[in-house]
Amino acid sequence: MNWNPDHVEAKIKLTIAVSFCVTIMSMVILAMYSLVFVPQPMNGIAPADKQFFFLLSDMSKYILGSLGTLLAIKGKEAIQEMLPPKDEPKEEKKEI
Repeated sequence: MNWNPDHVEAKIKLTIAVSFCVTIMSMVILAMYSLVFVPQPMNGIAPADKQFFFLLSDMSKYILGSLGTLLAIKGKEAIQEMLPPKDEPKEEKKEI
C-alpha cells in the first residue's frame, strides 16, 4: 500500500483521538462502577475511594490538558490556512 503523507497523518490523528476517547471512557466507567456497585460508608467517603478519585482527577486533568493543547495547535494552523493572506502595507521611507 502506498499512502501519501496526508493519509498517514490522518491515521495518526485518528489513533490519538481513539486512544484519548477510550482512556476517558474507561476512567468514567471505573468511577461510576466504584460509586454504584461498591458499598460506601454512610458518612463521608472511604479513604481508598478518596485516593482513587484524587488520582483519577489528576489523570483526567493531564489527559484533557494534552488534548486541549493538541486541538488548539491544530486549530490555529487550520485557521491560518483558511484565512486569506494579509496584504502588508508598504512603508514609505522618509528622508530627513
